[in-house]
Formats: sequence, structure tokens, C-alpha cells
Amino acid sequence: MTLNQGLLAIVLYGLIIISIMQSLLVLGVAATIIFTLKYSGVALIPLAIVLDGYYGAFFTLPLLSIAAVGWYVVSEVIRVRMSIVQSGT
Repeated sequence: MTLNQGLLAIVLYGLIIISIMQSLLVLGVAATIIFTLKYSGVALIPLAIVLDGYYGAFFTLPLLSIAAVGWYVVSEVIRVRMSIVQSGT
């Protein structure tokens, strides 16, 4: 990872945090999709756990953490299906 890629990852991660905390849904979804496509969605799981803890969602159902795990699974399934190369016969 180069310096520019690292800075982009930090900016996107921060943008996701700010957009979730300020309820900017469209910006958060866009930043999450870009982050997942360029990097991996697994880094979003600890972020979701911390944000659920910040909002006290562990006293009920931690929806953000569940959504992050689901997003990671879906993104990995899509990534694997997109990278399959079929040879012609």
C-alpha cells in the first residue's frame, strides 16, 4: 500500500465515521461502497462495533454490527464471483 492509498483509506474511514454520526446516510453508503471495493469490508466490522458501543446499542440489538458483518459476507461473495475466470472450450 502506497502513501496515497493509505491516506485515501484513512479519509474514507473517517468519512464513514462522520457520516454515520451525523446521519448522512447517502454519503455513508457511498463511502462504504468505495472503501469496500478498494480495500476490504473486514475493517468496517470493528468500526461498527465501536459505534454501536458509543450509541449504547448493545442494550438492545446491535444493528450496525450485524449489518457490517452481513455487508462483509455479501461483499466477499460478490468479490469471489467477480474474480472467477472461465476458460473457453
